[in-house]
Order: sequence, then C-alpha cells, then structure tokens
Amino acid sequence: MKKILLLLVVGFLVLNGLEAVALNANNNSQLLVYKTGTASLSDELDQSQAVMTTDAFLPVGQVPVPENPINVQAAQSFIPTKEILTRVELLIGKNSTATHPYVLAIREELNGSDLTLTNTEPAQVPTEEFGWVEIDFDDIMVTTSQTYYIVSYTDNITDNFYGWGANNISTSYPHGCAWISIDDGSTWSNKSTLSSSNSVETRVNLGGQARDDPITWDTCFKTYGRDNSPPETPTIDGPTKGKVGVEHTYCIINATDPDGDELWVFWDWGDGTNSSWLGPYISGEDICASHTWDEKGDYIIQVKLRDEYGAIVTASLEVTMPRNRIFNLTLLFLRFFEQHPQMFPILRCVLGL
Repeated sequence: MKKILLLLVVGFLVLNGLEAVALNANNNSQLLVYKTGTASLSDELDQSQAVMTTDAFLPVGQVPVPENPINVQAAQSFIPTKEILTRVELLIGKNSTATHPYVLAIREELNGSDLTLTNTEPAQVPTEEFGWVEIDFDDIMVTTSQTYYIVSYTDNITDNFYGWGANNISTSYPHGCAWISIDDGSTWSNKSTLSSSNSVETRVNLGGQARDDPITWDTCFKTYGRDNSPPETPTIDGPTKGKVGVEHTYCIINATDPDGDELWVFWDWGDGTNSSWLGPYISGEDICASHTWDEKGDYIIQVKLRDEYGAIVTASLEVTMPRNRIFNLTLLFLRFFEQHPQMFPILRCVLGL
C-alpha cells in the first residue's frame, strides 16, 4: 500500500471509470499468522473466505485521487448458520499515515441501522502489509439463513487509508459478495456476481486488459458464532396449600442458563395478576417472589424464564388457598356481639374483665 503504487492504481481507476473501486496491494504484502484473541463463550468459526488474491484488496478511507479524493466504504455480505454472532476477523492493513480508527458495523441492510458498531485503533492493524485482525463486540442475535453485512469505514481524513484483502478471481464465497460505496455509504455498487460485466474491476485487476470469463469479488473475512441454548426448565419451590389474605413466597432455586446468559423471570399467579419481566439475574442465582391471594380457590402459578437472547422455558405449580379459618371465626364472633350486644356484659363477667 505504498503511496506511489497506490497512485498508479488510482490512475487506472480514473481512466476506466468509478463504477466501483478495487485496488492492488504492494508486492510485499504478506499474511500474518492467525492469532486467537479473547473469544465469546464456546464460539466456532461459521462463515469465511480466507484466500487473498495476490495484491488484490478493497480500499477503506479516503483514496487520494489528485484534486478529487474518493471517500470509500467497503462491505461483505454473508449468511450465518449460528444463532449468535460473537466476533469477526478481517484480513486488513493500513497506510503508514493512518491515524483514525477502523470502524466495523454489522447490519441487516447496507444502509440500515447498526446491529453492533466497534472501533479498531490503528495500532492494532498491520502497517504496509495485511494481517488477520480480530474485531470483538457484544454478542448479537441473528437469524440463520438471512443475509447480513460486514460494513467497514473510517474517518475521511487525508492520508487516513486502510485496505481489506480480497479475492477477485474465483467464486470464493458462495453466500455473499463484496460491495463498495464511494459516497459515504449513501449508495452501494455490487460488481461481484457471476453475471457482472467485465468492467472496472477486471481492467484494474489486469492493468487495463480485458478478460472474457466472469469474476466475483469477496473480501477476506471470518465470522464466529454459537447457537443459543435455552435456560434449564425451572422448578417452583413453595407451599402448595396456603391461606387467603396471607403472603406466600415462591422461588426458582438455582435458575440456570447453560451458556451463562443473564436471565429474566415473569410470574403469573393464576388470579389475573402477574409481574412484568424482572431481571436481569445471574445464571445460578435463586429467584424469589411473593404473592397474596384474596379469594379461596385453586390456582396455577406459571413462571417463565427467559435468557438475554429470547429463549423461554415455562414451569407451573398448582396451589390451593382455603378460607382463613381464624380470620373467619373471629369475624363471626364479632358479628354475633353486634347482633346481641346484651351478651357482652355476660362475657365480661365470665372472663373476669
């Protein structure tokens, strides 16, 4: 990615149009050995395209075309097979003068909102060569078989320039392709399908020469993920018989999520009242709640346990609330003396009051 070579390549772009942008790396570019960074719980490699065509990459940042710099963003579409996306790795490098962070977003649409957004400082990215850089973020829930986009950009500052390694000579990744924007992400160009015409990318890749066979563009990327395990089905611990008008306490002992996810709980007391979702609770914690029934009857307590990714399990417990006899006998006793006030002096005499 030396400036002299960069300007020569940009010259090809100017001559051949700006429908899309695809640059060449310097001949000294090399892949760094993959290093495992801090990973989320039990994640696995999901989607990847790890082969970089010699000297091919997509620019990210301000490409220094003389008197008319181009602000370039790059993206790669992919289809996950894991329910939770935990991190990605990109084969990227930077110009020696890059001073602003490399920004990565995951989106459902190229122009949509960010599902997650994270900055990678320049010091974490190899200079004048390419290396695998791990970019970690808070785990996000995704829909398997749906297309998502890894979107990369940086501040449009002079000489702030990154490159994203690419493959442009084969159908290297069957579930997506590379995208380019030269207007700060407002519009995107996809020249990376088998049906694309042999235009700008072909001529730039071959130094202006034409080729007849179709080509595709994919960046070098790896996504990691895991499937979500629901919480363990809880058991409600508490009395199955009680008294009307008396508060009773019920607990989920050792509420557990196999993935260690945080938990929320919802109590339905069977009498038309319920709680909101309460939490978060730590996996392995005892979760308790209290309730008072106002009428005699049989009730079914239902409790729902939900992890932070929406997986829900349910448990129930049938309870019986008979009449509070002490309370009712006292009430009858008082009513008797209301109806027979003459008996009160007699009672006082008997009790020695």
